[in-house]
Amino acid sequence: MKDKKFPVLTSQRLKLDRLTQKDIKNIFGIFSDPAVIEHYDVEIFKDKSEASELIKYFNALYEGDGGIRWAIRDKKTGTFIGSCGYSNWNPFDHSAVISYELSKTHWGKGYASEALTSIINFVFDENFHFYVHRIEALILPSNKPSELLAKRHHFEFEGTLKEKCYWNNSFHDMNMFALLRKDWSKL
Repeated sequence: MKDKKFPVLTSQRLKLDRLTQKDIKNIFGIFSDPAVIEHYDVEIFKDKSEASELIKYFNALYEGDGGIRWAIRDKKTGTFIGSCGYSNWNPFDHSAVISYELSKTHWGKGYASEALTSIINFVFDENFHFYVHRIEALILPSNKPSELLAKRHHFEFEGTLKEKCYWNNSFHDMNMFALLRKDWSKL
């Protein structure tokens, strides 16, 4: 999507825009927080350079048309809340893999739900550059709040992928949830 302008989304309280190197401190704060990483499939960040590399990776993903990652910001104050997006989308099988993370100080306030609604509407929109039929979410079995969020957004549990991911020197199961276009109603 090199020639396209990065899409900025807004909702009642949020502005979703491109992650930049100005977000290093905030991304590092999230990915170095053990409470956040407990339910995320990465190793804890130990250095701000890891946050910089992650931002570069997310932007390259967009430039290569492999996915997209937005910063989640408070629309009024500009405060960084977290990030969300699609770590992978595939025009050949018409699918996308959704993910998100929020700073712990913003948990339980409905921000994740509001952001997910926006980005689900984005890929299911008729103007999206390919037809997305299915959105997948891979969630650690221990992450009950994310499972509840997925279910509230009409995702259905499809099963457990045994030892699907590897980090911190061990394999981890992931629960697969999916949302089909026909099952989505714009919230």
